[in-house]
Amino acid sequence: MIVRCWSDGGRQVREVAGTAAVELLIQQAWDANSEGRYERVVSAGGRAVAAADVLDDPALLVRALVVEATGLRMLGDKRAALARYTRVLALAEDPARRHQLAGEAAAGAIARAYTFWVASARFLTDVPYRRLFAVLDAAETWLTATGHRHWRAAVLLQRASLHRALGENDAAIARAEEALAAYRPGTPGATLGTYRFELGDILRGAGRPAHAAPHYQAILDDPDSGPHARMAAHQGLAYCALAADQPAEARRHATHALALAEPLGDDNLCIALEVLTEACRAGGDLDTAWATALRYLDTARRIGDHLRPYYAVRAAIDVALDRADLPTARHLITDLEDHATALDTASATTTYTAEASELRERLADLDADLDASGGAGP
Repeated sequence: MIVRCWSDGGRQVREVAGTAAVELLIQQAWDANSEGRYERVVSAGGRAVAAADVLDDPALLVRALVVEATGLRMLGDKRAALARYTRVLALAEDPARRHQLAGEAAAGAIARAYTFWVASARFLTDVPYRRLFAVLDAAETWLTATGHRHWRAAVLLQRASLHRALGENDAAIARAEEALAAYRPGTPGATLGTYRFELGDILRGAGRPAHAAPHYQAILDDPDSGPHARMAAHQGLAYCALAADQPAEARRHATHALALAEPLGDDNLCIALEVLTEACRAGGDLDTAWATALRYLDTARRIGDHLRPYYAVRAAIDVALDRADLPTARHLITDLEDHATALDTASATTTYTAEASELRERLADLDADLDASGGAGP
């Protein structure tokens, strides 16, 4: 694509053509995102970023960076996504560039960058959770200063997620309900399905699965719900079924979640594999639970960092203990404790290390039972 020309007469025409090409790439990337084709999002978004850089057009560049970051985040590469969002915010805060970012499309990209910077950073243990509220405060300030306070639903949703991560359930529920009420179609940020399943997840995590289930079902009843939201809804309903002691129903929903997650990248695959592991355990199918847990473990390790691997290792230990496979559980417990320490350092809590300690105690009890019965442990 030629975007520059030595001739002043040809330059404007060539640059307009270049701009149109970048606009097309950005639209193709968002279309692919709606279909859950996240690798194509990254491909088209990356090409748009490269072209916008050549054009030296900050308004196009922030839009291209945000859509590329969206694909990376959905594929589980939160660190790469964070780097793109950081670049957008640097441009937004540059006084020399600010006048070039005054349009609504660029403003929408900046609003997304603020909120999804936090969504990405929450998965990385080198950013303490409490510090992320300051980024959301900055987002609120920017929205007010630029006349976009009606876009704040996405900021409220991230506040809810942070409170949930910190174990502050009442605050998490209040902010998530406020976010859903503040949602307006067409505003930058998450889809309606995302607001619904995030509120459902928070309610379920607070021990209120009966209140969570209608939010998940509303996603499945909405013909406009995308594959990611539908996957999350089936996952949520599977956990609600487990809470109601309905393992067959849980497995049905978990199987639907996995089928939807298969083309959506490793991060979504982890979510579906976790609930399928739990459903198989609850139904007594430990062979399938173990095979699913191993796949979950491999997938989480591809993502890296600590959050997904922690939950994958925990699931594998649970199944190993169910199968009385104590050597495997012993092998995995140290790995779990390493992830737990890193996560608790980031959240300034003891949630993860306490869970790891409970599993170690369960392992110790099983070892003691084995000794008492005269078994020869490895």
